[in-house]
Amino acid sequence: MSYDAPKPWLHLRSFKWIIVAFIILLLNRFIPAFIWEHWYYRGIFPLFRQVYDFLLGWSPIPMVYIVLSILLVRTARWFGNSKKGITYQLSSALGGIAALVVIFYVFWGFNYQQISLQDKLGFDLSTVSQEEMEKEFLRATAVLKDEATGLSAILTRDESIAHLKISDSDLRPDVENALATLHLPNKGRVRVRQLWPNGFLLRWNTAGIYIPQTGEGHIDKGLLSIQKPFTLAHEMAHGYGVTDEGACNFIAWLACSESRDQWVRFGGAFTYWRYAAAAMPYDSVLQVINTFPPVITRALALVRQNDLKYPDILPKVRDAIYSSYLRRHGVKGGLHSYNYVVLMVQQYLNDKSKILRSE
Repeated sequence: MSYDAPKPWLHLRSFKWIIVAFIILLLNRFIPAFIWEHWYYRGIFPLFRQVYDFLLGWSPIPMVYIVLSILLVRTARWFGNSKKGITYQLSSALGGIAALVVIFYVFWGFNYQQISLQDKLGFDLSTVSQEEMEKEFLRATAVLKDEATGLSAILTRDESIAHLKISDSDLRPDVENALATLHLPNKGRVRVRQLWPNGFLLRWNTAGIYIPQTGEGHIDKGLLSIQKPFTLAHEMAHGYGVTDEGACNFIAWLACSESRDQWVRFGGAFTYWRYAAAAMPYDSVLQVINTFPPVITRALALVRQNDLKYPDILPKVRDAIYSSYLRRHGVKGGLHSYNYVVLMVQQYLNDKSKILRSE
């Protein structure tokens, strides 16, 4: 006579993950920001950053592919356990999600509770007038023209604009210097990978993304070379613990504008000018474009052509989801926070001497 053991009703390890995730969400909700700022963002997280980069930062394979492979294997095993009953399967699935939530917060997500860079620098983004915005747009235009004029002949070719090789190692010193200038944590060796296939992120109207579960930033391999300096710097700033999108754009601007690399300065000035132009009337922007040297007008044309290769997939759904995510994590303005960079740069340049003296 055979005896069949009763089916397990609950996946116990998953139940533990769910409890830990619940505790972490409570801590994230109720512990004051100044505690997260001091103990996590400036204490625990930089330690995680350095240990991770020392152990895994050397890998030639982007960690996102390794993590996705693990998730696929775990998913296949989950389907293989279907005979154990729906409650077991459901608890196992919830446990897997809870584990991802725990990893997200413990290794990066608690940084959302840090004091914003705008507050640290004493910026009031509501006080910038339209006149000041126009002045900043004209300043950005002058800088872009100046950087274009200084380019060597080889860097003005279409091949350079589109395909000149640039990687995270080219930007890392500049980002670390920008963070140090702003008195922000900058220890570690953050990797920003260029994901294959081309357009994988661009089709979701995203040039780059930082995934805490991988410990790495990522940009779309389909971006043109001229777009990569600013985007690489932005995602690298996330890797050093900065969460606000506008703040990461500001750090990217500072890193690129202070770089010793001619191409990094030009690429950064180009991307920043496009942010500044977005706040201006179309006729004003068109008048400025008509005064650009050929390398800039060709760059604008090549970027537009490249964008057409990767049409958006469900852009409204993507924007709604991501904007909601940012707001739920305390990023005021949601997706609009990306555009705060122009306001931040304008105030930074006005108060630069005072900001650099303070800590």
